[in-house]
Amino acid sequence: MTILERHLMDHLLLELEQSNRSFQHQLKSQFPRLTSYDIRLCTYLKANLSTKEIALLLNITPDSAKKAKHRLRKKLAIDPRQSISCSFNHTPD
Repeated sequence: MTILERHLMDHLLLELEQSNRSFQHQLKSQFPRLTSYDIRLCTYLKANLSTKEIALLLNITPDSAKKAKHRLRKKLAIDPRQSISCSFNHTPD
């Protein structure tokens, strides 16, 4: 990834996170044990990013992203058979 692409990616991520502030505050109040990493992961999932895209943004492997999503499901008490990103898209913003 070039420096220009990285700056563009950083800008887009900042915009994504800022546009979802109320969603993030709602999550934090509903689930106080979520870490900032968990909140960021939830924001990416709400944006319907794929596991590979999330892994790229977080600079981790896709397998690590899958494990993070699994741990997040446990923290949020979401059924493992249910899509985690669908759970967020039904949450009012």
